[in-house]
Amino acid sequence: MKIGITTEMTIRLRMKYKFIYILSILIIGFVCLSCEKRETYYRFSELKDASWSRLDTLYFDIDSTSVILNTPYDVTIELVNNSDYPYQNIWLYALDNFEDSVFILEEKQYELADKLGKWHGSGFGSLYQLPLLYKKDVIFPEKRNYQLKIVHGMRDEPLFGIDKIGVKIESAQR
Repeated sequence: MKIGITTEMTIRLRMKYKFIYILSILIIGFVCLSCEKRETYYRFSELKDASWSRLDTLYFDIDSTSVILNTPYDVTIELVNNSDYPYQNIWLYALDNFEDSVFILEEKQYELADKLGKWHGSGFGSLYQLPLLYKKDVIFPEKRNYQLKIVHGMRDEPLFGIDKIGVKIESAQR
């Protein structure tokens, strides 16, 4: 008896292998794209009991080995508040030495909720995280340690409802 594979079976087998090959390439491509990290620095400081005193300066030390010199970066302040935060906005004072070794003070006001009290950003339960653009297209000119210091400028002492403050530095290239 002669055993042979018909042309139809050969075509089905080839199509099956082609499908598996294309699916594998798509999965590998998706994994590679989703694993691409644009952020160079991403750190949080947690505030105990969601209480932030004006005397509590939050320090973020950025190691210069994590940045590419003379490349633009966007710096955002990541704010996590809970639903007990009593205001729609927040005033922050930030000092940084990004462009020079001398610290420069920036006074920023950010809106956290709309006029109806709906929180901006993403939320889960009673916590809401909102990225606040601090500086755009920052260029780190030399290899050294950089620092960002943040204090709140609200009148409450202490300020309740802020759980965490973070800093994210990511490539500005889109």
